[in-house]
Amino acid sequence: MTSSSALSHLIHRVGSTMSNGMSSALKNGGEVYNEEVDDALALLPRYLRVYVSHYHDDFYIAKSFDPRLVAQLMVEGFLPIAGSSRFLLPKLHLERCVLQLSPDSKLHISKSTRKKSKRFQLSLNEAFDDVVKGCHKQHGINWLFPPIVSAFRALQKETIDYGDCQTQLVENGSFQPSGTIPVRFYSVEIWNAETGALAGGELGYTVGGIYSSLTGFTKEDAAGSVQLAALGKLLLQCGFLRWDLGMEMEYKRQLGAELIARTDFVREVHRTRVENKDLVLRCNGRRNAKEIIDFDRPDNNDATNTKRRSGAKHEGAKKRPHDEK
Repeated sequence: MTSSSALSHLIHRVGSTMSNGMSSALKNGGEVYNEEVDDALALLPRYLRVYVSHYHDDFYIAKSFDPRLVAQLMVEGFLPIAGSSRFLLPKLHLERCVLQLSPDSKLHISKSTRKKSKRFQLSLNEAFDDVVKGCHKQHGINWLFPPIVSAFRALQKETIDYGDCQTQLVENGSFQPSGTIPVRFYSVEIWNAETGALAGGELGYTVGGIYSSLTGFTKEDAAGSVQLAALGKLLLQCGFLRWDLGMEMEYKRQLGAELIARTDFVREVHRTRVENKDLVLRCNGRRNAKEIIDFDRPDNNDATNTKRRSGAKHEGAKKRPHDEK
């Protein structure tokens, strides 16, 4: 069974296992998701509540690391992390640190970073395992436990093989899919241009016009700041609208990010996952970071063409097999 059909089956099972009392409440105008109310339970879609529960504060909890569930949480605005090898802890920050991407973007790149960027190259999806190892070496296991690494690896492989990971579009209060939404998972690498050694990197994913950073590492001076600058410019060039940086930290503020309420963030995810679902982040091999940073955004016509080209599948992507019955 392919991931798309399997997830559709999973969602169908969620609906079929709901109690008669819950179904009756829905029919009679019971509690429904309200985008204006910042309530932890209200922000958890009903179709996921058999698998995911509110834990505390801005954390939720699930016992499954199924890649299909992880991807489905992504399209609902959750940042999937792990609390241990046993529990998935999806996080929905009370405030999300987000950088708006536009021709007049606040993306700040220092003169020092721009100067040092010529020493590095940027790539996508070349060294997933090495990026994970780098994160573990710098931060310890932290939340990047083996089960969630396996889930991310599966999502990245499907992105490489088929161009995306298909999730289900389920409207608020419903249990029936009304369409599909692509998620694309990436490892981002920054390389020493002279030695070819991996100097840093991160893991992230896209939903519509939003790119979300999960975690990263650096092991060379300036590699981290150069990677952020080059990635930000690459996102801009590919037509992305927002860069989700998760929790607030000073370096993210310095990059130009601002805090937005989670109800606003979830609303934006729900909008862009449909309107901008064809956007693809691409790098086309290892590219010099300075060339990416110095590349000016195209004019309006070229920008439109860039977005249109972005909708194509990744180079070398396989044709997705038909759903098995």
